[in-house]
Amino acid sequence: MDWFGGLKVLALETRRGPEMAALIEKYGGLATVAPSMREDKQDIQGRLHDFAGRVRRSPEQEVLVCMTGIGTRLFFKDLQQYAPDAYQRLPQTTLLSRGTKPTQTLKSLGFAPHTAAKPHTYREVQDWLLDPSLAGELRGRHVTILEYGEATPPPLLSALSEAGAQVSPVPVYRCAFPEDPQPLRNAVLGTVQGQFQVLMFSSGTQAVHFLTCARELGLEGPLRASLARMVVASIGPACSEALGELRLPFDLEANPHKMGILVRAAAEHAPGLLARKRLAALA
Repeated sequence: MDWFGGLKVLALETRRGPEMAALIEKYGGLATVAPSMREDKQDIQGRLHDFAGRVRRSPEQEVLVCMTGIGTRLFFKDLQQYAPDAYQRLPQTTLLSRGTKPTQTLKSLGFAPHTAAKPHTYREVQDWLLDPSLAGELRGRHVTILEYGEATPPPLLSALSEAGAQVSPVPVYRCAFPEDPQPLRNAVLGTVQGQFQVLMFSSGTQAVHFLTCARELGLEGPLRASLARMVVASIGPACSEALGELRLPFDLEANPHKMGILVRAAAEHAPGLLARKRLAALA
């Protein structure tokens, strides 16, 4: 199999950019990786103080929802330094992980979390929390949500509040624009000029920043038109949902939702999908 067969592939990965480029090239693609964000750690001293106080008083009333691996690791590190006594009582709380990465992080720290069902979107987190057979009675308890670079979805906040819980989102970090935005601008320009045949998104924030950059350049319309001619791949349901909300097209979704699977799936299906799009354009 030729896999990508020399197609030009754009990815917007930041932390794992070199790994993404190597995977694309392994499957026969010509890789361009443009960093699309940076992780901007937030000042959460006040929230740490409040959380530690609640855990000291009644840990069994506290539910801690970990939406992201890196946010979980940062929060737990800060908590251990700020309030080691509260950190020691965390096993008495209810720990819920959104998916694989926060679960792996928690286990590496010696905790045994519950994990929301696949496909690990906020909806599965909500379903778990609202199921009394899983989370117990929620009314009167406190739910702390370690956010994953973006604000907690309003439907989740509303559902938990309606169930009688007090909710405290904690923005451990925010996904900001890269300090040097030029590679992202070049990626937008290259897409509009038809330099790429495949685009891979590994998070919804990448899509938000990509589209925002296009708007700032006055190229949103041409970008959308170009994407319709390309093969766009999503890493999983949460990313696909974000693309749908932005009205951006996507042609395939990785399953399971991992970077290596994303690249392999795109490499396997992109040539055929492109051929069908070109035939449709000629019809």
